[in-house]
Amino acid sequence: MRFRSSRVSSTRSPFTTTESANRLETLDTAHYALGAKTVGRRALRFALPLLSCALLGGLSISSHAEDAAPPAPAAPAPGTVSITGLADIYYQVNARAPQSVAGYVTPSGETIKVDTIGHSFDINDRDPSFSLGEVNITRTPGRGFPLGVTATLTVGDTARIVHANEPGGTSSWQTLQQLYLTYATKIGGKDVSFDFGKWTTPMGYEVIESVNNDNYTRSFGFQYGLPFYHAGLRATATLSSTLTANFGIVNGWNNVADDNEGKSLHAQLMWKPCPKFTGILGYMAGPEGTGAYGAGIAPKGKGSITTQLLDFQPILQVNSKLKLAADIIYGNAYGTVSGVRAEGNWLGLAGYARYQLTPQFAVAGRVEEFEDSAGAGGIGLRTGAAGYTQLHSYTLTAEYAAMRGHMISRLEYRHDTANNSYFNAGTGTSRDQDTITLGEVYKF
Repeated sequence: MRFRSSRVSSTRSPFTTTESANRLETLDTAHYALGAKTVGRRALRFALPLLSCALLGGLSISSHAEDAAPPAPAAPAPGTVSITGLADIYYQVNARAPQSVAGYVTPSGETIKVDTIGHSFDINDRDPSFSLGEVNITRTPGRGFPLGVTATLTVGDTARIVHANEPGGTSSWQTLQQLYLTYATKIGGKDVSFDFGKWTTPMGYEVIESVNNDNYTRSFGFQYGLPFYHAGLRATATLSSTLTANFGIVNGWNNVADDNEGKSLHAQLMWKPCPKFTGILGYMAGPEGTGAYGAGIAPKGKGSITTQLLDFQPILQVNSKLKLAADIIYGNAYGTVSGVRAEGNWLGLAGYARYQLTPQFAVAGRVEEFEDSAGAGGIGLRTGAAGYTQLHSYTLTAEYAAMRGHMISRLEYRHDTANNSYFNAGTGTSRDQDTITLGEVYKF
């Protein structure tokens, strides 16, 4: 069994078997030496060109008045209830014709079969699939009830996979992607809002809903490097006309029911000095268990892994047609699970470009690299693979919007490669895979 997602559990724990106890390695292995210095250099080389573009974009605002952002819509009236949603289906052909494996084994024992390894939600080969059905219900604060309400109800394969590591049980929470109350006030003359409940993570450039991304499939960084959701308390404050901050105290990664007694903190700054450029810097840290690493790596109640995550997103709207963006992810983790030391680090680099050819037709591309470096346990904490794993992906997407933007059709080609036999190929394995995916999303 080759599929060991960092966001879901494996069928076998590397920290609870006699075999893995004999495979403990020191920190001076060749692959783990890729740590701080290599990570820093690669991230810097990746970020500098984008930051230069951001500066040029900011300087060119005055000469492109026709590309200025439209005024923000008026806020809804107090007590307003809004309902939106979507239905997402896809058909994918994987050139390797992989056979299903038990890719997801949840803490509650449920098994989710996977054909295409490394992809987040488009997991089925040559099988028309219902990925996600979603209904969003929001209510602004009103006189009768002074709190805002946000609820996101979900069904489909995506809902199951998002909650596959939930210590409280996948079936218990898969229909409730978000549910939180909001209290808005002013502190020191600044707008501040407090949310209590469950919400999707603010980390990362990509999101769960494919229609809100540039591409149909998600990156390796989204799949392996970041959480999906949190439960707890957070505050969001408008610090100035260009700077917004949020801070949260949560149970951790992907857990409503806490799997240890520790709490995690996440914080994020969003800087928008001009309409063309946005910079987002996020940080998260705390002791994590099953929710972050899955039952195969961190069995519920058997210990915790102190995890730190740093995420940076520069986004440049060059003009009304062209957008450039990047997502730079770095994570570090160490701890003890079932009496065995576990540690490692990971790096994700992704670059995005989207061009709106006409009001209906757009093209988008993504290039990425993801590295999972094993530490003392000899197992990469994010991919679950032995030693050092390096993944690359190249994605090209064509998009057509019909029915006044309600129907989004995407045809996508993606080529994935790895430094080892990471992907399924028939009944065997392969270092690469090619997929063609047709995604259809109706939103209302």
